[in-house]
Amino acid sequence: MIQLLSFAKINLGLEITGKRKNGYHTLRTVFQTIDLCDEMELRETPEPRVRLTGDNPRIAWDDRNLIARACRLVYENYPQRKGFDITVRKKIPPGSGLGGGSGNAAVILLFLNQYFSLGIPLAGLIEMAAGLGADVPFFLLGGTALGEGIGEKLTPLPGIAPRPVALFTPALPVSTSLAFSRFHLTKARNPSKIELFLRRGDFSLLENDLEKATFEIFPELREIKGRMLQGGCELVQMTGSGSAVFGLGPRGRLESLRASLPGITLTGTISRNQYQERIGVWPSGKASAFGAEIRRFESSRPRKTT
Repeated sequence: MIQLLSFAKINLGLEITGKRKNGYHTLRTVFQTIDLCDEMELRETPEPRVRLTGDNPRIAWDDRNLIARACRLVYENYPQRKGFDITVRKKIPPGSGLGGGSGNAAVILLFLNQYFSLGIPLAGLIEMAAGLGADVPFFLLGGTALGEGIGEKLTPLPGIAPRPVALFTPALPVSTSLAFSRFHLTKARNPSKIELFLRRGDFSLLENDLEKATFEIFPELREIKGRMLQGGCELVQMTGSGSAVFGLGPRGRLESLRASLPGITLTGTISRNQYQERIGVWPSGKASAFGAEIRRFESSRPRKTT
């Protein structure tokens, strides 16, 4: 049996920068992995097929699932003689903006590439991942990264100092397409608050442009944000298009907040090195080895300094 972990992300900031002719919005965001993960168990089968099961009945465990789509993409381009039975234990709620499905798909891509010694370079994996979803490429890197385009254009960033995170994940899922349909694009800010954050490191600059649209649909999320701010969080923000809301602040304040606000869980940020060390336990017993490729990818991308 092979065990893989698939971690969640938060968007430290999210700016909508434009809209393409195909209807997709372009954006600028700072991705950050956090210590909340799904668990995947894989058993090899003698037939080249993938059978997928999971413990969350709200999720389609069929060909529509991003894990199945990622496997199909690899097998169509790199035919194999063996397949897998994959069982998923979900801890990242679907429809929460935490990237659970996207992370699942990315980790499977990394796993299949190494398990079958396919030799797909990181740039090639990113291209494959972008075809599955805008957030999937980020989970090939982990840690802290700037995302642009629809989120698929990545610039790895120096990791932030470890930060405790208070996370509120309501039972209600938010449709990304619905949130974007309610968003009204206005003139772009100049300079970008995210660009200012990258220069100054001031978390108070960060905002999520989708909050207003999502809060209009689910006003209870606005109330949760207010209560978390009152509880002493230094930064409170919805992640992605919601529904999860996170807060950063001193651990003592976050622990007090958890005691006073049901539904809060405490977690923390994880670095890129921690991410790559923890996502996979391989048959050899060695962790996933893609750090060198990330360093090469990072050196080929310009730093965002202005």
